[in-house]
Amino acid sequence: MRSEDPTMEVGEAVEMEFSPDGKLTYTIKQTGSRQIMNLTYEVQGPEIVSNQPSAPAENRTRFAIDEQGQLVLELDGSRSWYRRLSGGAG
Repeated sequence: MRSEDPTMEVGEAVEMEFSPDGKLTYTIKQTGSRQIMNLTYEVQGPEIVSNQPSAPAENRTRFAIDEQGQLVLELDGSRSWYRRLSGGAG
């Protein structure tokens, strides 16, 4: 939906699909193409801990659900808001 960081790509151009089995698919839609990153994740307290198996590097992102039901991710002091797609499983 939006981000406090102007360099962060969000909105309709970004999709994240969290699977119950610990897989996270992060897709960035660009004109005429899609960049897809296949990650793993787990929730540890107030953080989502993600990793990219092809280039291992643990990434910790604080998260919360706001009063509108949006996912709020905080990374390096900057927050981004995401909404669940209607009918979506992730």
